[in-house]
Amino acid sequence: MCRMITVERDVRATPAAVWSHLGELERWAEMLPTVDSVERVGAPGPVAVGSRFLVRQPGLAAAEYEVTDWRPGSGFTWVANAAGVRTEASHELSATAAGTRLSLAIEWTGPGAWLAKALFTRKARRYVELEAETFAGLAERE
Repeated sequence: MCRMITVERDVRATPAAVWSHLGELERWAEMLPTVDSVERVGAPGPVAVGSRFLVRQPGLAAAEYEVTDWRPGSGFTWVANAAGVRTEASHELSATAAGTRLSLAIEWTGPGAWLAKALFTRKARRYVELEAETFAGLAERE
């Protein structure tokens, strides 16, 4: 699947070190300047496929994301649907000789995807780049 926005970053830390931040969804607002809040929707418990989160980000409408793929230590994907637009965001970690390759991607599909792309591509790219930089910095400081 071709991603609309993909940002990759080499991190001088193990995948486990990167995951220790990336996988803590409910703490993202503490770590990321691109996130105002992440609140669990529904039953508490370990994050798994089907877990839902209400995500608020500066300058964007709140979105409810559902985890569609959860692989502790190596990545996850979550999806939000609103106003004819499906937003899929993937977060992947792979081991490299020097540490970890972090890959963050967003794709918009659906009848309203053209509008989302027109309105939000620049902001989304800035956010994803800043998130990759922040997760890398946190993991490398450990």
